[in-house]
Amino acid sequence: MDSEGLQQRPFFTCLKKADRKELFKVSQFHKPFFCLEKIQAFKQEWKHIIDSFIEEYIWEYNASINIFRVSGTCHPDYQGMTWNEFLEKGKRMQINLMLFEENPGYYLNTEHKEPTMSYIQIDGGNYFVDADGNHRTCIAKFYFFLKERVYLHGVELKHYRINHSALELYTRLKTKYHITPILKKLSREDTPGWMQEHYQTEFKLDNGDVIDMARAEKLLKSKNIIKKFWTFIVRK
Repeated sequence: MDSEGLQQRPFFTCLKKADRKELFKVSQFHKPFFCLEKIQAFKQEWKHIIDSFIEEYIWEYNASINIFRVSGTCHPDYQGMTWNEFLEKGKRMQINLMLFEENPGYYLNTEHKEPTMSYIQIDGGNYFVDADGNHRTCIAKFYFFLKERVYLHGVELKHYRINHSALELYTRLKTKYHITPILKKLSREDTPGWMQEHYQTEFKLDNGDVIDMARAEKLLKSKNIIKKFWTFIVRK
């Protein structure tokens, strides 16, 4: 940050009350790094991957996230807008700004938030708003920039770790066979407010057989051997 920016920041942290006008000042005049970034879409194909190709799923009821690593949303209405545009034109932004002014502590406290704010993370990447909290996420970004804060506490979070080997194998298999990926749960550990599950991907063939990844690899190799054999015969 340049020296001018550093001189201006103490003004932010000395604010006595939450005021939407200050958020708009940040948006219009100080232009934080994220303000012109477009809100990314949580793509439909990612949902298919989560349904069939994960190896670990962790759910947290009272997580903390870096608000500046929220890059997108599952909600189609807000995808493609910049965070600036969303602050100014979001469908329910005015009512959310009013609630922000009435209770800024909602954003700053560490207890589980009611109403909830929920997020999805894949392979340790950036966060996407899941079912709840689109407008509040936008407000939090500008408010936390203003307050020199980073972590939003008390949110619901789903972490997914993708089985990339299974996904790559399926991509090759489906060009040669009619197959369906099946997600098999291996284990589950949980406490109040936290859960961890492990999975493996298997494949269902047309004849009803279900095979694991090792057998699927063998099946693919045998298909390639047969193809090479017939190619050799034809050339003869």
